[in-house]
Amino acid sequence: MLIIAFFGLLFKEFIISTIKGIDVMVGNDINNDDILYISGRQARVVRVGMKRTIFYMTDRGTKMIVPNEKLSSLTIEKKLPRNGGVPYLPKDTENLKNNEGLHQIENEVSVVDSKGDK
Repeated sequence: MLIIAFFGLLFKEFIISTIKGIDVMVGNDINNDDILYISGRQARVVRVGMKRTIFYMTDRGTKMIVPNEKLSSLTIEKKLPRNGGVPYLPKDTENLKNNEGLHQIENEVSVVDSKGDK
């Protein structure tokens, strides 16, 4: 009876770690070559695996291996892209850089104008 309980607990832990590993692999939160911060230290994701994720810690030049079920207990920060400095959702097209909005058609030449008047 004691042996069955022991193997039952091992099987439960195996199932939980496998599910968490699949969640990290399939999810888009952490990808290979991402630059992120773990507890304030800069790191690059080397490999996201089924059971563990490998980070390269840039400040010390070391490799850190973290089991996927422990990732939830770490403080992980990731910088977001800036979109080239342009607001994500501009309120109107006339305020874009160089007035290149949808209403900027003054210098447009039509096909009729380019052939000449008859």
